[in-house]
Amino acid sequence: MMCRPFRSILALGAVLLITVLLLAGCVQQDAWLSYSVPETPPPSPTTIHTPAPTWEPMILTVDPIQGESFYTDRKGIPILDKDTHYFTYYLSFSDLRIYEEDGFTYMDGDCTNSFDGTLAGEARICFYDENKKLVGYGDIHTAEGDMTLPVGTTRIYAEILSEVDVQHLDCMVEQISAFYPV
Repeated sequence: MMCRPFRSILALGAVLLITVLLLAGCVQQDAWLSYSVPETPPPSPTTIHTPAPTWEPMILTVDPIQGESFYTDRKGIPILDKDTHYFTYYLSFSDLRIYEEDGFTYMDGDCTNSFDGTLAGEARICFYDENKKLVGYGDIHTAEGDMTLPVGTTRIYAEILSEVDVQHLDCMVEQISAFYPV
């Protein structure tokens, strides 16, 4: 028969052996980042390309347009519609800002005249709802009160007449009377 202390030592040894075996079965994994500079290939000489001759250019002759005659403006652009020509080709509107103040709605912005002379005419800003119905408009003018636009960029203004809030509606600058050189 075994004595009790020896049995407890065997039991303790068995527990320690099982613990060591369990710990030996665990795997510990650590991650490391390694940085390395990629190797760059040594430079190699490039071949010199000699341009190859191209085909001879074709010379086209175009017969003059027959039929209705047309005029050109001072810059040589054909005038196809004398009422909208200068408004369409030479005027651009930018930085339009719609705002309310004291219960009234206003617009200010810039109009750029790229023609080589002063243009005069009339324009209006119009606001449309989702059904494309006109719900507000305002006659555009410069600080002098008319739409005489010198070459370059001019500040423009309008008071918007509307019974609805037009600040988030689609708008369009429309010509009221033709623009012509002054």
